[in-house]
Amino acid sequence: MIVVDIGAEVHGYSADVTRTIPVSGTYSPEQRTIYELVYRAQEAGIQATRAGNPFFASNSETSRVLAEGLAALGLISSANDQVGLRRFFMHGTSHYLGLDVHDAGSYGPLRAGEVVTIEPGIYIPAAEDIDPKWWNIGVRIEDDVLVTDGDPVILSGGALRQIDEVEALMRVIS
Repeated sequence: MIVVDIGAEVHGYSADVTRTIPVSGTYSPEQRTIYELVYRAQEAGIQATRAGNPFFASNSETSRVLAEGLAALGLISSANDQVGLRRFFMHGTSHYLGLDVHDAGSYGPLRAGEVVTIEPGIYIPAAEDIDPKWWNIGVRIEDDVLVTDGDPVILSGGALRQIDEVEALMRVIS
C-alpha cells in the first residue's frame, strides 16, 4: 500500500489530503479491514466537527472508533487501552488549515468558517506480538473539513475515499 499525503495552495490558501491506495489495485482482506476501520473513524471525526464542539472532539471520536475496532481485532487489549491505541495511532486527528497547511488556531470551541483536517490513521509494524497477517499495514485518510452552523462540509470530497471507489479507480488506471 502507498500512503500519499498531498498539500496544495490555491490563491494563498492551503489544502492537505491523504489517501492510501493498494499497489496491486485491490486491498487484501486485512488491508481492507484496517482501511474500513480508519474510514469509520474518519466519518465519526467528521461528524464531530461542528460549530460549538471542542476542537479535540474529532480526536476523541476517531480514537474511540479506532480503539473499539483494534480491540475487536485483538490488536489491543480493550477499547480502553490507550497505550495500545497510541502504538498504532501515534498522531493527532486534526489541525487547522488556512494560509498555512498547519495554520494557527485557538484550539477552543470550533467556529463556523474554520477549516480543519480530519486524518485518523493506523500503522501496524512487524513485531513478535502481532499476527504477521497485519504486519506493515498502514492506512491514513485525510480530508479538509469546513465547520458550519450545520453539518460539516468535506471540501476535499472530490478525492475518492470509499474503498470500492478507490479500487475501481485503480482498475481504470492500471
